[in-house]
Amino acid sequence: MARFVPLAGVLLVAAIACCWRPWLQLRRHGTWGIILFRSASRGQLLRDALMVVLFVLLLGQAALVAVSSEEVAPSLMQVAGAIVMLGGIALLVAAQLDLGASWRIGIDEGAKPGLVTGGLYRFCRNPIFLALMIIVAGYALLLPTRLSLVLLAATIIGVSQQARAEEAYLLDTYGESYREYARRVGRFLPGTGKLS
Repeated sequence: MARFVPLAGVLLVAAIACCWRPWLQLRRHGTWGIILFRSASRGQLLRDALMVVLFVLLLGQAALVAVSSEEVAPSLMQVAGAIVMLGGIALLVAAQLDLGASWRIGIDEGAKPGLVTGGLYRFCRNPIFLALMIIVAGYALLLPTRLSLVLLAATIIGVSQQARAEEAYLLDTYGESYREYARRVGRFLPGTGKLS
């Protein structure tokens, strides 16, 4: 049974990000909120493509483990991984709900739906990205392989690059309001990664 947990986690994240949240966004705000592969920036297109590749690799590895005939009793590390992954998923849902009309996957250049600084965004400028890193860390604990560690490192690097790209967009869009917010609130963790 434990071999299905990583696959269930990855599928749950996909269902939240690609089905439930876009549906909720459309129902409440009239837009799907998924803006992938629409940027004029090659860097953004590359980050979008790498995000898709990362997801496919996570899903593929988890699916291979799920269909294997090996059943091993869950270790303490796997139990911890499941707890970490579930905690990351809960944080993901809460952070997505806090964004309201401003929720997007990708950068919607030219849009100005409003700067969100309340809820979880009081403590961290990027709680969705933090949640994704936590989810993949839990996944790596569940499936402690070289590929999982590479995927975790790739997630951290990719999320950091995307956060910086989004910060540039937010500075251009909201100017001094965003700069003041970013001086007070850390990028991923409270107190760290503040703009100077």
